[in-house]
Amino acid sequence: MLVNQRIKEIRKYRRLEGRELAQRAGLSPSEVSHIERKMRNPKTDTLQRIAAALEVSTGYLLGEEDADLPLSRALARQSLKVFLRHNKVAPQEEVYVSRICALDSAPETIKGWKDLLANVASPPGQELVFLSKSI
Repeated sequence: MLVNQRIKEIRKYRRLEGRELAQRAGLSPSEVSHIERKMRNPKTDTLQRIAAALEVSTGYLLGEEDADLPLSRALARQSLKVFLRHNKVAPQEEVYVSRICALDSAPETIKGWKDLLANVASPPGQELVFLSKSI
């Protein structure tokens, strides 16, 4: 799948209009439209902005990561990777969210992962510590 198709597929899956994606990425709506319609290949910095706005890695947009997974599973893994990259979590939390990520009901957004950890109850005798660096 081409990067252009993947961007459009994720945008539609996340129920974003082209102008919403453009706003989140700090781009013009026409630039996003040109990229999705294959009239223009995105520059590296543009690709990074779009990836951040869609909560995935550039590697995923390029088809280098999680390409073999269904979109919902891939987005769960990708958003978790981005979440963990920008937030410090305790080792037991990382194990916990990694197990959750394998489930069909895993969150598909960074907000979903934040909410999950904010609402998880600690097992007796163990405290789950969540230290956010703010994303």
